[in-house]
Amino acid sequence: MKTVIIKVRRFSIAFSYCLMILGALFLCTCTSPTSDTAKEPPLQELKEDELQIEYIAHASFRLHHGGNTLLLDPFADSVWIAYDFPEGITADAIFSTHPHYDHDGGLFRNLHPYWEGKIPFYQDPGQHSIGHFKMEGIKGRHCDPYGKEFGQKNTIWIFEVAGLRIAHWGDNAPMNDTIANALSDIDILMVPIDDVFHILKEEDLKEVLSTIKPRIIIPMHYKIAALEKRPGLPKNLGTIENYIKDRNNVINLKGNKYVISKNSLPETPQYLVFQHSPEIKEP
Repeated sequence: MKTVIIKVRRFSIAFSYCLMILGALFLCTCTSPTSDTAKEPPLQELKEDELQIEYIAHASFRLHHGGNTLLLDPFADSVWIAYDFPEGITADAIFSTHPHYDHDGGLFRNLHPYWEGKIPFYQDPGQHSIGHFKMEGIKGRHCDPYGKEFGQKNTIWIFEVAGLRIAHWGDNAPMNDTIANALSDIDILMVPIDDVFHILKEEDLKEVLSTIKPRIIIPMHYKIAALEKRPGLPKNLGTIENYIKDRNNVINLKGNKYVISKNSLPETPQYLVFQHSPEIKEP
């Protein structure tokens, strides 16, 4: 009888230990960094002369420097393009080039993006400063035949920080003398490029690049095949593969972030092709 009692006690102790281990494993699983509630990782430490460029998708980027973050051209959720803007994206200010839904988060359409009223929003030409960033908006004109519902407004934004000059073209029309003079000494140009030349026609794009002569060209506003499963959509928008496939000055990045400084600029022009943000859920 005594032997039976000892065995029962040993079984009870072993069973309790098993329950404790299973509970610990359950807690670890629930707090795993791969869960849906995981927060965005902290921004890596940048030196004073470094800028981090982060690609969201389409024509949207974030610029990080000195503890400040700027958001450029956020897009509306599933309007024209098939995917949603990540709600975890924050910034000190938003700079939009024009009132199209794929550049203003849908404000012009009264779609009320999550950041409306919470983050300062700028779209008109003018000058601003945030931290070490200096911004200048240059009055332009949206390319034909689009944007007539808002007067074909388009502001080309120039950002100066860490000795670098970065320009975001938006959907601007082809080059003219006013734009050429304003965009002198641009190091990095974010410009719409796709295989069907939806915004800038091929010859117009060549003129933009040959006039501005940026050291780094960042293509944007093209169809991201991994995020677009609808045949033939978005309408009139191509991918970028055919444009870059035969060029020997293209760097295909493995991620959506890139750190650069004035001293690290290439001597000859290079294309930087980013991956879209991992925060965007693929359909």
